[in-house]
Order: sequence, then structure tokens, then C-alpha cells
Amino acid sequence: MKERIERHMPLIKVFLIYTVIFWIVTKLILYFLPFLIAVFIAAVMKPVYDFMKKRLRFKPSFSATVITLFLFSILLFIIGFLLYLIIREAVGLWNDNKEMLYEYLSRIDWFENLYQMAVSSDTLKRVSSVATSVVRIVPLLITFVIITFVLSVYFLNHLADIKAFISSKLSQENREKFTAVSENSYLTLRRFIRSYMILYGVTFAEAVFIFFLTGTPYPLVFALITAVADVLPVLGPGTVYVPIAVWYFLRGEYLQGITILVFFLITIIVRQILEPKIVSDSVKISPVIVLSAIYFSIVSMNIWVLFYVVILTLLIKILRASEIITSE
Repeated sequence: MKERIERHMPLIKVFLIYTVIFWIVTKLILYFLPFLIAVFIAAVMKPVYDFMKKRLRFKPSFSATVITLFLFSILLFIIGFLLYLIIREAVGLWNDNKEMLYEYLSRIDWFENLYQMAVSSDTLKRVSSVATSVVRIVPLLITFVIITFVLSVYFLNHLADIKAFISSKLSQENREKFTAVSENSYLTLRRFIRSYMILYGVTFAEAVFIFFLTGTPYPLVFALITAVADVLPVLGPGTVYVPIAVWYFLRGEYLQGITILVFFLITIIVRQILEPKIVSDSVKISPVIVLSAIYFSIVSMNIWVLFYVVILTLLIKILRASEIITSE
């Protein structure tokens, strides 16, 4: 028993250290988030940075700035465009159906009480407090974006220097292990991102087909919103499918509404089948582990559970590939 514990001691240490670090990061995520995003961008865009610097002969600082600016511009454009489309469609939906909604709400006894409560002084104070909080958040978000941008440029421009500095402080044996871990981490991260890009592409294609089939207005726009919502597991594609189905039911178009819900269930089933297969094939993780991570996250209603299991599994895989811990 003692020999078995000693043999697995490196794995136990990794598990304990990882758990403590993960817990600290989740509790202080707002403080770590700009650094995590910056390191992620630097790691993903490193090949593009090297290509611009070595092949195109651009200056390192210029290459890092252009790449980061390009990524942030695309991201901000997508967010702004989606918000514009959502607001425009919401206004159009309200204008097209406000008479029906007024008629429906007027039949409900509590509608008048709800209206009186809405115009009461207490409610107005709460609304004013929320509005004030939103106004205060805006400068914080702007600061967050600026700091994340600067950090991304810095890490992208100095990632090799940071790696060289750490290597210089290690012994020859540890330097080789550090190099192996770095290379395996990069390959695993690239495969992991590629696998989920495939999944989100499948979600987008399914949504386009469903919305075209049911005659939903702006099918490409809603399909894009569905794919973006799918990126955030807390939301998921149901945040798009279900409201559209309800909209069809309110309009009396029951066939379209039922079709949307049926295809939504099919999308969930397809996703549960494809995700363990694609992710496991891309990064060589057991489908049982991926499926269990998804299940634990859904049951606990906590997205951090999914991240904890998946990252821990990837970390163990990387350390085993780097021969830091044994495969026994």
C-alpha cells in the first residue's frame, strides 16, 4: 500500500496543487481574467506573430500590436453587431405584436397591480439604483478592455523572452522538462480549440437549416447568435430556440413552434454525441471523462465544474506526455 502511494505521489501532488490554484483563480477570477485572456491570445497567435516578424520582416512590437488590435476589433465588432441586431429585432417584434400582447396582458388580473407597482416610488428607486450601477460598470469595462489589450500586446511580444528567462533559472534536467511541457501544452491547446470550433460550426449549420426550414426571419443572423450563445455553456442555444418557438406559439403558428422545439432537442442530442467524440479524438481524452464533465456541470448548475474536470484531464495528459508523471 505504501509503495502504491509513493508511486502515485507525483499525481497526488499535481491534483492537490491544481485544485488549490483552481479554487484561488475562481475566487479571484476578475483579478486574473485580463492576464488569462492575454496569455491565451499570445499562445494562440504566436505562429502568426512569428510569421509576421520572421517572414514579413515586421518589427516585433508592430506585429504584436497589429495582431492584438485585429483580434479586439473583430471581437468588438461582433459584439456590437449582435447587440444592434438583437435590439433591432426586439423593437421590430414589439411593434409587430404589441397589440396582441396588450390584449393578452389586459386579461390578466395582476397586470394592473404590476403596472401600479412599476410606477411606485420604491420600484423607481430600485430602477434608478440599477441604472446607476450600470453607468458605473461602463468605465470599468473600458478599463478592462484597455488593460487586456496592453497585456496581450506585451505577452505576445515577450512570450519567448519570458520562456527563456524561466528556462535560464532551471537546471538542465528541469529545463528539458519545462520545454516539453510548453510544447505539449501548445499542441494540446491548439487541438482543443480546433475541436470546439468544429462543434460550434456544427451548431451554426444546424441552426441555419432549422431557421430556413421554419421560415424564421433573418435565419443567418439568428444562427450566428445561436452559435455565439453556444460558446457560453451557461446560456446555450436554448436561449435562442425557445424564445423563437414561444414567438411562433403567440402568433398561432404552432407547427413552426413545435418544429423549432423538436429540432432543438435533436441539436442537444447531436451535441451530446459529437462533443465527447470530437474532443476526445482531438486531444486523446476518454469520451467518458468529457461526457462526465458535461453531466457534472449540468447537474451542479456550475460551469466551473466543467472547466475543472477538463483542465485537470488536459494537465495530466500534458504532464504524462512530458514524462513528468508516469502513466501507470
